[in-house]
Amino acid sequence: MADWERQEGYDLSGKRALVVGFANPAGRTITEALAEAGADVAVASATMDGDEVMAAKRASRAVANLGRETFSQGWDVTLPTNVRVGLRQLVKEFGTPSVLVYNADLPLAKPIDKTGDAEFANVQAVNLSGAFYAARAWVRELGEGETGRLIFVNSIFGERGVNNLSAYAAAKAGVFGLAASLSQELAPAVTVNSIATGWMEWTAGRGGDDPGDNLLLRFIPMRSFGGAENLGPLAVLLASDAAGFLSGQVFRIDGGVSAHL
Repeated sequence: MADWERQEGYDLSGKRALVVGFANPAGRTITEALAEAGADVAVASATMDGDEVMAAKRASRAVANLGRETFSQGWDVTLPTNVRVGLRQLVKEFGTPSVLVYNADLPLAKPIDKTGDAEFANVQAVNLSGAFYAARAWVRELGEGETGRLIFVNSIFGERGVNNLSAYAAAKAGVFGLAASLSQELAPAVTVNSIATGWMEWTAGRGGDDPGDNLLLRFIPMRSFGGAENLGPLAVLLASDAAGFLSGQVFRIDGGVSAHL
């Protein structure tokens, strides 16, 4: 991200954050944005996939290069005990994060009659169950009277019907419901908001970048796919004191496509 002067209310100095999920570029971008805004940032992969674990470690090194405190772990968010133990270790060595960003993302594009039981279960486990386990473990670690920010990076496909995404859409819709409920349950100490992405540069099967050759791209009002850089500033806002009265909201980073889907 380009250098920028932190404004009062948006300065995260003295705050600790935890970003979970590095299967897509949003994890690192949000991590770096929070660190650039002044926060110390810990990271955790959502799966033990080697590529994701290494992506989390690279994000942690980027935080250290900015002069912030950091801590890196490999999580399997489908296992509640793993999440609970991992977070307790993180709190012991890094401190209790007041900001939790859940960015775990496991897509699946298949017709419903071709989707196997194990595939469906795994998509629900990473996208939805993991979000619940991470939020629950984090809330349990917050001390009496402590305030926090809970941010779910989700997908507009949890709100809009798209062919062959039934398993994925069901999981993402569940995360929207989880966020809406927690925004009521955890208030006023914790704000809970969602960032919903549309077709991004890493979305599988999105096609080429020329609007003249890509019907999907012409369907998006901004005529481009979203980049990870579009998420960082919004995450900083939602983590900041400036967002103290923002809760239960869905912020769509989709180039305007939700307005006419």
